[in-house]
Amino acid sequence: MEDLDRTVALPRSPRRRRTAMAMAALCAAAPLGALIAPSPAAAQPSTSTAAFNSLTLESHPAWMGAVPDTAALGTLSVPGTHDTLAIHGGSLFPDAFEAQEDHGDSAATLDAQLAAGIRAVDIRVRVVKGAFTIHHTSVYQNANFDDVLIHARAFLSAHPSETILMDLHGECDADTTEGGSGVSFIGSCADDPNNTTTQDRITIFNGYVAKYPGLFYAPTVTGATPAGMPTLGQVRGHIVLTTFTGPRGGIYNGYGLAQLTTGNYGQYVENDWQQCDLAKKWAEAQAGIAAAAADTAGDIYVTYTSASCAPFGANPAAMAGGYGGGAGENQRLLDYLNAGKATRTGVVLMDYPGHSLVSAILAREPAA
Repeated sequence: MEDLDRTVALPRSPRRRRTAMAMAALCAAAPLGALIAPSPAAAQPSTSTAAFNSLTLESHPAWMGAVPDTAALGTLSVPGTHDTLAIHGGSLFPDAFEAQEDHGDSAATLDAQLAAGIRAVDIRVRVVKGAFTIHHTSVYQNANFDDVLIHARAFLSAHPSETILMDLHGECDADTTEGGSGVSFIGSCADDPNNTTTQDRITIFNGYVAKYPGLFYAPTVTGATPAGMPTLGQVRGHIVLTTFTGPRGGIYNGYGLAQLTTGNYGQYVENDWQQCDLAKKWAEAQAGIAAAAADTAGDIYVTYTSASCAPFGANPAAMAGGYGGGAGENQRLLDYLNAGKATRTGVVLMDYPGHSLVSAILAREPAA
């Protein structure tokens, strides 16, 4: 499907604000359409390794079938993608916004990821006339939320042993209701209309839940209270909404998993997206994975190996694949796992994951 209004409108809002200011300073004189229209995959990495940018060389479409029904979801080692459908970067700074291998528009890239074993996805949405379109900041990703749900439903129908963990995030922080200018520009977007509210986003999402009955694990989408930690048997064949957050990172109460949305949820998530020193970022990611491995309560831990300081520093591909002679986060993680470290990883959200890295994570699943 095309973007619903033919215009264009990330992780948490501090990155968006910093990127937006940098892009605005560089590009104030350029026409908006020229800056944010999707472009050919010119910025896609030209190299690959077993750890980086080679996701589809192995296939794991039904790996959860070997995990017992009784396993708590938090005890799994789950490979995931950060900014799951960020395959277009616009025409000016494409490498600043692309984060995943391009396997096609309209959520065809999601199909490739799921077949390769990815089970945790990070979906970023803009409101356009009562619907959600998929964006990475101001860049439309040639997909809409319907595409995501249609492809996810088809995959789960074909592979009923599986589940998909979804983090859903409002991407546009320029709305007048969020303290923004109400105008989209490179690195930042406004919803359409630009006075979209929290309740508007919730209402739109509830419409999708009703449109795709039974697709979401029901306790995570009640809007009244978040869900406790389910077993894998309870969620097979469904999308588990892990979190639902607004453009400034605010949690929408009543959705997702209670552990990640109430109380001291920050202790379970490592996401230092602005740390672009390769060694320091790895130390943080390693600590998150080690915490998951040490846990005995069945809690869910989420570690982002992704980071970006573009356009003035390392971009997502450089952080994942390495730069300046330094090993990237993906290779560091693969080496760590191949050395026998971490009996469990928790959820790991990566940019440009390689096939061997996914396999190394899957080697740590609970035994039947």
